[in-house]
Amino acid sequence: MRFLQLSLILILIVALCVCGCTTSSPAPVPMTPATAVPAPSTGSGDWKFVVFADSPDPAGNTTTGVSPALIPIAKAIAEEKPDLALYMGDLVNGWELTKASPMAGNYTGQFENWMNYVAPIHNYTDGTGIPLYVIRGNHEDGPNQTVAPLLEAYLATAAAGMPANGPPGEEKLTYSFTHKGAKYLLNDNYIAHNGQKETVNQSWVTGQLTQDTRPFTFVFGHSPAYAVVNDTKENDYSIDTHRTERDIFWKSLADNNVSAYFCGHAHLYVRSESQGVLQIVSGNAGAHAIAFDPANIDPALTLENPLKTIAKDDQRVGYLVITVHEATGTFDGVEKQLNPATGLWETGDTFTIKTR
Repeated sequence: MRFLQLSLILILIVALCVCGCTTSSPAPVPMTPATAVPAPSTGSGDWKFVVFADSPDPAGNTTTGVSPALIPIAKAIAEEKPDLALYMGDLVNGWELTKASPMAGNYTGQFENWMNYVAPIHNYTDGTGIPLYVIRGNHEDGPNQTVAPLLEAYLATAAAGMPANGPPGEEKLTYSFTHKGAKYLLNDNYIAHNGQKETVNQSWVTGQLTQDTRPFTFVFGHSPAYAVVNDTKENDYSIDTHRTERDIFWKSLADNNVSAYFCGHAHLYVRSESQGVLQIVSGNAGAHAIAFDPANIDPALTLENPLKTIAKDDQRVGYLVITVHEATGTFDGVEKQLNPATGLWETGDTFTIKTR
C-alpha cells in the first residue's frame, strides 16, 4: 500500500513538471536577416514622393551658385514627409556664371552650397533624412573646357551616393531603383549616345523597361522630350532637338506602360500627355522664370495644365507631390506653389492617373 502511494505521488510530480515546462516555453520568433531585400509590394498602402528641378541662382553675381528660393522649397518638401525625393537636374549655375561672380569656376563650392540648402530633405553630412536622388542638367555639363571639372565635382559631391547600376561609363549618372510597387529610371541626357548629347541610352532604357516590372513605372530626365516653350535658349540641350531618337524613346515608354516622364529644364510647371504617357515639367525650383503660352507647346502634346498664358513675372517657384495608391492602381499629383506676397504654400495643379 505504501509503495502504491509513493508511485502515485511520483507520477503526479512528473505530470506537473511536464505541464509547467510546456506552458512556460516562449514561442519561436522568426528572424529576418538585416540584409534581406524587401519583397515587392502586395498592392496595398499609400505612399508619396516629390519631384523638383532647376535651382541655379538668377543673380548673375551670385555668391553661392544656388537660388535662395531653394531654402523654403527644401523646408516645405521635408514637411511633406515623402518616402523619397527626386531632383531632375540643374542644381547650380555651374559653367554658366560670369567671371564677375566669386563662384565662377568653383564647381565643388557650388555643389556643396546646394547640398547645404537641401539639408532639411537629406543631410549629406551624416546620411540621414529622406532619400534624395539626383541627375545632371545642362548646367552640370557645359563647353568642352568645363566638362571634366564639372563632372568630377558633381560625382564627388551631390552624386556620390547615387546607385552605380547604370550602363558602363554612366555609373551614378544613369541608374534605376525600385521602391515598393514602383520602378524608377533616371536618365543622364549629357553623355553622348551614338555621338549625340541630349539623348538617352536607349538600349539600357529598353532593357530596364522589361526587367523587374512593377505596377508603376516612372521615368526621369532633365529635359522635356517635347518642347513646351518657344524659346531657343530653353530648347537648347534638350531631347526635343533629336526628333528621331526622341520618337523611339517615347514609343518605348508608351509600349511598356510607363505612367509618366518627369523633367525640368524649362523653368516652369507644365503637365501634358502624348500616346497615353504624361510629360510633367517641374522645373521651377528657383531658376530665372520664363513665360508660358499654350500656343507654343509641341503639337504632339495634349496640354492639361496650365491652360492659359502665364507671364514671366507671374510664375511661382514650387514642387510636385505624387501620392501612390497601390490598392487602387492610381496616383495623385498635387503641385505646390509659393505665394510671394504671403509667403504661404498654395495648391496649383491637381490630377489623378490610373496606372497603365
